Amino acid sequence: MSEQTNLDAIRAHIATFGRGDIAGIQQQCTEDVIWSPPMSNGRIAYNRPWQGRDGVGEYCRLLMGTFEWQAFDVPLLLAQDDHVVILGKETFTVKATGKKIDNTFLALFRMRDGLIAEFTLCENTELVAAAIAGVAA
Repeated sequence: MSEQTNLDAIRAHIATFGRGDIAGIQQQCTEDVIWSPPMSNGRIAYNRPWQGRDGVGEYCRLLMGTFEWQAFDVPLLLAQDDHVVILGKETFTVKATGKKIDNTFLALFRMRDGLIAEFTLCENTELVAAAIAGVAA
């Protein structure tokens, strides 16, 4: 697929995520997708490796059940060959603790036939884990 096709697919993915459409997110992935959020030594329930569309669905249910987003912006999208990199900024509140987070993240997608085959997320897990625990980072 072309770099523009991959960029368009990730833009659609971002919009689907913004709607909270978990089934839609799953359909935007290959059946054997590898989903890799950063590790957090068990402090963040969804931060572990996931595989397949069912794994992505469970990840999304845990993630969306944990946070309520106030803002989500992706000011930078770059594509080269079958990779798309995004820089994102988000503001969300931890539902259980009421802690608000301003977070910047970097995500790398590897695409195959217009679908997400691999996802790797980089973010400040200390900030997120502290907010989930209800303490300051």
